[in-house]
Amino acid sequence: MIPRSLVLFVFWIALWGEFSVANVVSGVVSVGLVTWLFAERTGPTYSLRPWAAVQLLLFVAWSLVTSSVRVAIAVLVPSHARTVATVQKVRLERGSVFVGSIVANAITLTPGTMTLALEPATLELSVHVLGEVSHEKFTADVLDLERRVAAAFKEKVRQ
Repeated sequence: MIPRSLVLFVFWIALWGEFSVANVVSGVVSVGLVTWLFAERTGPTYSLRPWAAVQLLLFVAWSLVTSSVRVAIAVLVPSHARTVATVQKVRLERGSVFVGSIVANAITLTPGTMTLALEPATLELSVHVLGEVSHEKFTADVLDLERRVAAAFKEKVRQ
């Protein structure tokens, strides 16, 4: 990769016909960009399904609204049930760290919850939750979110 980058850089300077600070800086940026764009990717790639992505965004937006209301009520009218904090652990089922990362970030965006960890080997999420919540209900909600994320991002098969 380094020899190819050096050749591209020398070619860039030769095309401009002058060794100047601007040409060196633009050459480094251009070679870096070209190298990144055309690098051989390893691992799975994903394609976005627009309709499922819109549905996912609407679902997350609705979750933001409802959880914001719950947190506001917990602040304005505190009680033990509304302010107790627990850590819930949920094992994801789709088998993808990519999908798991999006699920973890969506959970963290939602007021009253924060993803503490995503274990890549087991795909187990640890989530800090504000307020009493049934573990079964919480697990079902997270797995529903995971299903929606997996529907929005389809794994491409490499050939």
